[in-house]
Amino acid sequence: MTSAPPLAPLTTSEALPLDGRLVHLPPAPPAGLATATEVVRDHLTRLGARFGPGSGPWRTGGSAAPARDRYATAGPETVIGLGGPHHARGTDLTLRGWPTGDPTPFDETTAQAATGLMALHGRANGGPRPLGTDYLSTLTGVVATQALLAAALSGLRGAPVRSARVSVTEAALFSLGPYVAAATAGDEAEEVPSPPYRRAARPPFLSADGVRFEVEALDVQPWRDFWKAAGAPAKDIANSWRAFAARHARAAAPLITTLAQCAARHRYADLLLIAERTGMGLCALRTLTDRRADSDVRYDDDPWELRELPRDERDGLPAPPYTSSRPHTGFPQLPLGGLRIVESTRGVQGPLATSVLQALGAHVIRIEQPGGDPSRGAAPLAGGVSARFAALNAGKEVRAIDIRTAAGRRAVAETVADADVFLHTWAPGEAARLRLDEEHLARARPGLIYAWASAWGRAPEGPRPPGTDPMVQAWSGVADTVTTPDGTPAPSLVALLDVLGGQLAAESVLAALVARESGAATGRLRVDSSLLGASRVLLRPLLRGLDEAPGTPPAATGLVAPTADGLIAVGAGAGTTPAELAADPTATWLARLHAAGIPARAVVTDIAALPQDPALSPYFTHDGCARPTPPWSFS
Repeated sequence: MTSAPPLAPLTTSEALPLDGRLVHLPPAPPAGLATATEVVRDHLTRLGARFGPGSGPWRTGGSAAPARDRYATAGPETVIGLGGPHHARGTDLTLRGWPTGDPTPFDETTAQAATGLMALHGRANGGPRPLGTDYLSTLTGVVATQALLAAALSGLRGAPVRSARVSVTEAALFSLGPYVAAATAGDEAEEVPSPPYRRAARPPFLSADGVRFEVEALDVQPWRDFWKAAGAPAKDIANSWRAFAARHARAAAPLITTLAQCAARHRYADLLLIAERTGMGLCALRTLTDRRADSDVRYDDDPWELRELPRDERDGLPAPPYTSSRPHTGFPQLPLGGLRIVESTRGVQGPLATSVLQALGAHVIRIEQPGGDPSRGAAPLAGGVSARFAALNAGKEVRAIDIRTAAGRRAVAETVADADVFLHTWAPGEAARLRLDEEHLARARPGLIYAWASAWGRAPEGPRPPGTDPMVQAWSGVADTVTTPDGTPAPSLVALLDVLGGQLAAESVLAALVARESGAATGRLRVDSSLLGASRVLLRPLLRGLDEAPGTPPAATGLVAPTADGLIAVGAGAGTTPAELAADPTATWLARLHAAGIPARAVVTDIAALPQDPALSPYFTHDGCARPTPPWSFS
C-alpha cells in the first residue's frame, strides 16, 4: 500500500532563526538529563546557534559572573542559557527531572514508572513495562527547545523572558494528556481490557516465511476484504475490528487469535498481493541496522525542514526585515500572546502541535468539516465531548468549513487573512489539489508561515505504507527498540511518534516564527515536520552508536520488579536483584535507594490515579476529566 508521491523539494534557501546567538550549556549535566540536554544542543545548533567555552558569560548591569558559576549543574537540575541578539542578555532555562521541590535522584526508567508511560506501554504486554529508548528525556528535550524558542520570540516582540522552567515529569504528563483524560472522565471513564492478552493475537504478525509485519486499515472495508482473502472466519473478522481500530487510543489490542493463525499460513509476498488488491496496509518490521542505511539517516537530516521561498513583488511583503508583531495579550503575558494560528488537522500529531502553541499564548482557530470532527463523539465522553478530543482541542475557536468546495476554500483564505501560521496534516499532494498550498494562501496573507505535519515528509526514497504511528514505528526502526516480554520486536501501542511528532511540529513552527520576527527570513516561510523526523530524533543516539561502534551493547537499563506490596522501578547500576526487592515494602526500598543516591520510584499501574497523587495534582486541571497543565513556566 502506498501513499501519494511526495511533493518535489523546495529549491529555496535555509532560514537560520538563531544565527548569531550564543548558547551556554553545563559542562556535565546530571546523568538523567544528559539525553534531554543533548536534544536541546542538537536542535539549537541546527537552528544556527553557536556554542563554545570561550563565548563568555552574559553581561547584566555591566558585571559578569563566571560562566561556570551561572551554568553549573546543581543537584537534580541543570541550566541552559540562550543569549539574545548581538550577545544581549537572554534566557536561562532550568531543566529538571522531577518538579521543583523534589530532590530525589532521577533517570528515564523511574520517570516512565512515575508518569504512567510504563503502565500504558505495558497494557498490551501483561503489566507495566519500560520502553527500550530514552523516550521521555527526548520528548523533554524538544519541549525545552520550545521554551527557549518561545522566550526568544517573546524578546523579539518586546517582552523579554529572563528565565523559564521545564521538568521531564510535566512534559510527560502534558504529552500523555489524552490517555489521562480518557481514564478520568467520571462515570464515562474508559475501561481497558485487562492484560495479559494472548500476545500472538496482536500485530505484528508473522508470515509463513518468517517475516514479521505490521498491518493498517483506516476503515473497515479493507480490513474485512483482506482477512476474508487470508481465510479468517467472518465472525472473527467482525469481532476484531473495533478493538483494532481503537488500539492506539487505548494502548490495548485484544484481537482474535485466528487472525495471527491465518497470517502464518501465507508467505509475505502473497500477503502483499492480497493487501494491494484489498486496500490493506502492510509493513515489514525493519531493524536499526536496516534503518541506518537510509539516506536521511546517513546524512543526519534535520528533523524538520524550514525553508524560505524567495521574495516576490507579488507577495506584497514589505522590505526586509519583515515582522508581524501584535501586542501581547492576556494576563499573565505568554510568549505567543496576540498571535493567531489556523489549523486543519485530525488525530493527535496536528492537534497536539497547536495545543502547545495555544498553551504558549496563541489564539488557535480550528477548521472542521460541517457537523464537526467525527472524533468529537468518541467514547469516553466528558461534558458531552470525547475526553481525548477535549484534551487536545479545548479552548480552540472552531469554524465549520467544507474545504472541498470553492466557497469553503474562499472561507479558508478569509480565515488565514489575519493569521500568523496555517498548519495542516493533509495527505501528500492534497494541499495543491485543493489550491490551499503555501502559494495560494500567501495571496490572502503575505508573510503567512505555512506548516505541514505529515507522516513521511518529503522522503526521497520511494513510496511508503499508510502514514500512521504503528507503520512509521515499524519502518523506522522504532519497533526494533520496543519489545514484548519475550523479546519480540513490536511497535508500542502508545502513540509514541504521534506525540513526539506533534511536539516537534510545534517546535518547528516556533523556529519559523523566530526567523520571521528576527528578520532572518524575509520571504514566505514553509516548515515541514513528520513522524519519520520524530523517529530520527528518538533514535539518533542509537543510530549514531551503531555507526560509530558496531557491536556495542546497549546501555544498561533500569529494573522493574515486585516488592512486598507493589512494583518498583530502580535506576541502572543499583546492584539490587528482584529477589531482594520482593522482601520489603516499596516505601522501605525507596528510602534506602534514595539515601544511596540511586533513582527509584513506585510504578504507577493506574493512570487514573495520577491526578490524585499529592506530588502531581498541582499539574492538572479538572473539567469533566483531568487535563494536564502546560509543561513550562516563564518569568
